[in-house]
Amino acid sequence: MSRAGFTVFESLVVIAIISLIIISSLPAIRTSQQNSLLQREARSLLNDLRLAQQLSISKQFPHLIKIINTAPHKYQLISRSESDTIIKEHILNPKVSWQDTGGFTNNEIIFNNIGAIQGSETGIIILKNIANNTASLEIKTSGYVKIFQ
Repeated sequence: MSRAGFTVFESLVVIAIISLIIISSLPAIRTSQQNSLLQREARSLLNDLRLAQQLSISKQFPHLIKIINTAPHKYQLISRSESDTIIKEHILNPKVSWQDTGGFTNNEIIFNNIGAIQGSETGIIILKNIANNTASLEIKTSGYVKIFQ
């Protein structure tokens, strides 16, 4: 007499193997999520830097990104017409923070009316996540901004 199907033992072995595969992949999934979050924050900053540049050109007065390096870590998009007006404020995810905001006076990236950085400043902004991975944004005097790892 032949029996079709699996025994309880065979089913438990399959479940144990699947469990081990899932458990061993959890650290990789967690790291991937942390890096994805870091990249999302870097892209958001890049987009807002480009927005400030475009507004400076179209409105013909300076716009800036002000980096606030205290908790909660955030930045503001500010219109500098007759007075400083906050257009947008972005609070970084608590798992992401500023590592370095070097090269800019008062942590302000100011775009002039032709889209270049006011005062011929250049610098690199570095974001880090809780796993100490980093994403960097290089900002050149011409107003060119790029992300690199």
